[in-house]
Amino acid sequence: METDILIVGAGPTGLMLANQLLKHDIRAVIVDRNPGPSVQTKALGVQARTLEIYSQLGIAEEAVELGKRATGANMWVQGRRAARVPLGDIGQDLSPYPFLLILGQDDNERLLGTILRDRGTDIQWNTKLVGLEQAKEGVTATLEQADGRTLEIEAKWVAGCDGAHSAVRSLCNIDFVGAPYEDLFYVADTIVTGSMTPDELNIYLWPRGFHLFFPMRGENHWRVVGIVPPELLTRSNIDFDAVEPYIRNEAGTALRFQECSWFSTYHVHHRRAARFRDRRCFLLGDAAHVHSPVGAQGMNTGLQDAYNLAWKLALVVSGQAEDGLLDSYDLERAPVASRLLRTTDRAFTFFVSERWYAEVFRMRIFPRAVAIAMHRERARKLAFRTISQIGIRYPRSPLSRMAAQLPGDAPCAGDRFPWMRLQFAPNGPVEDLFQKLDDTCFSLMLFGQSLPAGALSDQEMKLIAICTIPDTPENKQALAHAQIPRPSFYLLRPDGHVGLAGTQLDMPALKDYLRERVKLRMALAEAEPREEAATHGRP
Repeated sequence: METDILIVGAGPTGLMLANQLLKHDIRAVIVDRNPGPSVQTKALGVQARTLEIYSQLGIAEEAVELGKRATGANMWVQGRRAARVPLGDIGQDLSPYPFLLILGQDDNERLLGTILRDRGTDIQWNTKLVGLEQAKEGVTATLEQADGRTLEIEAKWVAGCDGAHSAVRSLCNIDFVGAPYEDLFYVADTIVTGSMTPDELNIYLWPRGFHLFFPMRGENHWRVVGIVPPELLTRSNIDFDAVEPYIRNEAGTALRFQECSWFSTYHVHHRRAARFRDRRCFLLGDAAHVHSPVGAQGMNTGLQDAYNLAWKLALVVSGQAEDGLLDSYDLERAPVASRLLRTTDRAFTFFVSERWYAEVFRMRIFPRAVAIAMHRERARKLAFRTISQIGIRYPRSPLSRMAAQLPGDAPCAGDRFPWMRLQFAPNGPVEDLFQKLDDTCFSLMLFGQSLPAGALSDQEMKLIAICTIPDTPENKQALAHAQIPRPSFYLLRPDGHVGLAGTQLDMPALKDYLRERVKLRMALAEAEPREEAATHGRP
């Protein structure tokens, strides 16, 4: 068997990668050692940046309908509500999805898997990777099936999306640096009534940890996450009946658990792969980084790994770019993982610390301090940018270049381009910018200027969608709010991050960027003079 890309692991990250590649008309082979999709899950939060990507796949609205919007977070101390943090549309004007969505990993996998099945891509379940042999032109992967038979598959590239116990990472001899936390966690799928504020996140703080109650769809359906009490750790088989009295004692005796359909315990690790690429093999998601669940970042980070890598792989596999472009995956995503590990580690250590001063701060000061801060618009927007992952930037990436310095706080190279509603034609309707962008190609955004006739060759125009924004009162107001000057230009990568930016359109800089930074193999010859075919989209 031969394939351009072998994806090992059919969790959210592997499914996202396969879907993005399909958008570029590249079909991957997907294998997974498990017998089928997840039916239970620990990952619950879907961030705004993930929903923006889902929107490009056409599944964002279905995800929102399936999940629960987190309209608020309530902090409880000794049975009393100490503070409420309003969430709601906390990211208003920053994203078309200005909220945190509570939706289980199993539902996310089902949504992503349905697209693949509808497009004729099947997952090979009960198939385990047992061998990898890399050569200059490709990889020979040995797969073991459920009946013990083995088969070999020749792939040009391998993507390891196979979780914390990644076979790809192990076979590539990549160190997984870090350690587990001492605490043992539990997760329980319950039907329960009690003091919880309905349809909101409820956080019960206690001297030695916390219990988190996540609202799920269905009446009185709550996913409960917490730390197993130390006195239970010597037991060989911890079940929900053992943990329930501690939950009621710390979260309030008014709790009435009617049913627990699923219960599991697990250790939380903080680890990062020493590198995310080994020649023709890549690591994504939990295969590359695992950390505490603080902030609901894990699944979303893996999905962004896939979104970052897919368009680069597509250009290389299709022969449009040199494989040096793929070096930028590790250079961009590894710092994101390292930063995430540092911040989640600090937050988690604070929440589980048994030192007296940490306990006092956690139980008495922290809830009120957060509630006060989150009533300030600047603090809310900063928190949303961070948690929602729309604030992730790649300023030091080789794919980030400023052709000219832009004033003030204007978006810069490496930033996710801001979401806006704009008029794309004079006297036209005001429309969602993200709905107009095509994430299978680059987008050249032109403000206060237009593309000179014949500036791009036919071959370049196939790769770049031109978006000329007219000067209308509505647009001027939106651009001022986003701090985008006129004139200016922004070349957006397929994943929506700014690759090249400047003031007056600099064609030599643009062509040099495509050659030297993106490493395109395009014939960048001058085209015959011609009129611009469209103000937006591919001509």
